[in-house]
Parts: sequence; structure tokens; C-alpha cells
Amino acid sequence: MTYFRFKILRKTGRVSSGVIQLPYDNVLSAMSHLERGNDTIIFVKKLHPFLAALLSFFVYGFQGNSIKRSELAEFFNNVSVMLKAGIPLLVALKDAGEGLNKGRFSTILSGLIIDVESGATLSEALAKHPRIFQGTVVHLITIGEETGTLDRMLLNCSLHLKKIDEIIRNTKQAMIYPSIVLTLITGGMLFWFYSVVPKILTLFDEMEVELPPLTKAILWVSEYVQEYIFTLLAVSFISILLIYIGNHSSITMRKFFQQTLIRMPVFKTIIIASNLAFITEYFSLLLNAGIDVVRSVKILSESVSNEIYREKMLLIGARLASGYTIAESFTIRELFPAFVLRMIKVGEQSGSLPEQLEYIADDYRTRLSTVVETIGKLIEPVVLVIAGGMFAVILAGLFLPIYDLVSQVGTQ
Repeated sequence: MTYFRFKILRKTGRVSSGVIQLPYDNVLSAMSHLERGNDTIIFVKKLHPFLAALLSFFVYGFQGNSIKRSELAEFFNNVSVMLKAGIPLLVALKDAGEGLNKGRFSTILSGLIIDVESGATLSEALAKHPRIFQGTVVHLITIGEETGTLDRMLLNCSLHLKKIDEIIRNTKQAMIYPSIVLTLITGGMLFWFYSVVPKILTLFDEMEVELPPLTKAILWVSEYVQEYIFTLLAVSFISILLIYIGNHSSITMRKFFQQTLIRMPVFKTIIIASNLAFITEYFSLLLNAGIDVVRSVKILSESVSNEIYREKMLLIGARLASGYTIAESFTIRELFPAFVLRMIKVGEQSGSLPEQLEYIADDYRTRLSTVVETIGKLIEPVVLVIAGGMFAVILAGLFLPIYDLVSQVGTQ
């Protein structure tokens, strides 16, 4: 999508000017688009890249730069219903977009409509926006166009996106809760060492009480936190920022983080359940649409976001191309449990692989939902033990001098 500055003489005799975003890279195509209303072009120029980036920031920075899967699911469902009712595709696209997010989605939708009006198929128009419309969706719509079942494939896309949205939403919810708990515990400890502990220890200094080793250790930690609190906060912020940037820009860093998380007990369960639900859901959908196994695995390797599973899917694709059966190709036990392998083998032998994969996807979606529901109950006792233990040590260190002082007074 490119921004163009324009000035037009309308057929009413009025001159109008402004900036428009169009799915073209050249000025001639933009002029052809603007002349459709029998208006006369005075000039059309590409907006300078810096100004285009600035405008894009102001437009999408406040309206939201991302498009929710739930919005896409609703859009595809609306188009499917209208196509099934016999409404032409262009009319369906225009009507289906009404009522949805008027931010970036409206701009993307305008581009889709322009492309379809220019003679492109819907799948070709969607393929121009790979970050919005995944390869799976484009392939399904392509098959729908080729077989005359576009309405059914659009409905499948809608249902698929809803399921994937549920998987990702549950995964995020399960991952965020432990992170929030850890952050709150750390913040509470820093507050105690920075604000509360020094005030109590000041009393001990004024009373010239001899401090036991535990209290001295707490005093050292407190002094360290007071002296380097801003350094600690800055290092923490920069570390989180670097992790975020590395996770989004470097495959090596992303793989390292994912390998670290998958070795941790709670996170391992969440990651395996979400990725298996994601992969089997996609795989079942692609096979049901008539896409062959090798091509389906290739699409899966491009769609899965976890680098560890992406590598395994590429390996599975290579093994399939070498003549291995589907069950043999998936025999990677550290990532695909015996239950999954057995179900794939049964499905391959009985010719019901899509159904077996759908069953696996439903099972792992249920497991993920169960994890989300119970993760709070699992973490609460751990939090109580860890937080309680930390504060017990601090309180013990603070009360030991008082106990010694009381003992000395009693002796005298």
C-alpha cells in the first residue's frame, strides 16, 4: 500500500486535493483509479517515504495497527453467507466489511476490492497481504475458487480462525499469569528492601544493637538496592526490551528463548499443548480441503510460529519427500507424544487421517483450556511458599536483634 498526493477537478467543477492510500506502486495505476469517477486529474505524486511513514504512524498508531483474528473470522463468515445467498463477490466484500474495525482493516479491504475490480481473484488479492492473511487461508480460498466452493472454503476459514484465536488466546493467558505473579513478587521485595527495611535498621543503629549475621545480610541487600535501585530498574527494562526485540527480529534468539521455555515444567505443558493443537488443526483443515500431505506439511512449516516445531515440520516434509510414511515421518518423540503418533498411524492406515487429526486438535484445545483454568490454582501455593519464605527470612532477620535486646534487658 502506497500513499499518493493528488489534486482532481471533479465533474461538478470543484477542485479537491488530499492524500490517499492505494495498493499500487506506480503513479499511472493511481491515476487510473482516481479517474474512475469521470474526474480530471490535475496531478498525482507519490508521498515522500518519510512523510508516508509518519502518516502511517499517526493513522494506525491510534486506530490499531493489527487486525484481530476474530474480525477476520467474522468478515469471512459474512462473505460466505452472502455468496451462498447468491450475492456477487464484490458486493459481498463491500457489505461484509461494514461494522468492522474502521482502522487498518478498512484500508486493507479497500485494496482487496480494488484488486478484485481490476480482475484479480480473491486469493490473489489476499496474497498481497501475507502478514494479515496466512498462507493456509490463501490456499483454502484458492481451492474454493478452483472447485466452485468458495462459500464453503470461506466458512472453513472463519471456523478455523476462531479455533486458532482460542488456542492463541488461551496460550497467552496461561503464559502471562506466571509472569505477572513473578513481577509482583519482585516488585514487593524491592519495595521492602528500598523503603521498609532501612527504617527498621535505622532504629537498631540508634540503639547500638549488635546485629546477627542474618540481619547483616539483609542490611547489605538493602544498602545495595538503595544504591543501585535505578540501575537495577534500567537493566531490567533494557533486558526485557532486548529480549522483545531479539524475539521478534532474530530467529536464533527466538529459538533460544523457546528452547529455554520448553524445558520449564509449566511452560513446557503450555507450549506443547498449544503447538500440537495448532499443527493438527491446520493439518486436518488442509487435508479436508484436498491439499496433498507434502504440500500441507510445507504450508504448516511456513505457518507455525514456534521455531522448534518449524524445524521439525521441515524435517517431516523432507522425510515425506524421501518416501517415509506419514506416521514414520512424525516419529519425533520429544515433540510429538506417543498418543499423537499412534492416532496419526491409525488415521493413515484407515484412511481417516483428517478426522483423527481433528480429534487430536480438539483434545489438545481441551487440555490447553484446562491448563488455563487450573494454572492459577497450581501457582497460588507456589507463590505463597516462595513469597512467604522470603518475607519470613526478612522478618526473622529484623526480629532477631529485637529478641536479643529484650533478652539482654531481661537479664539485667
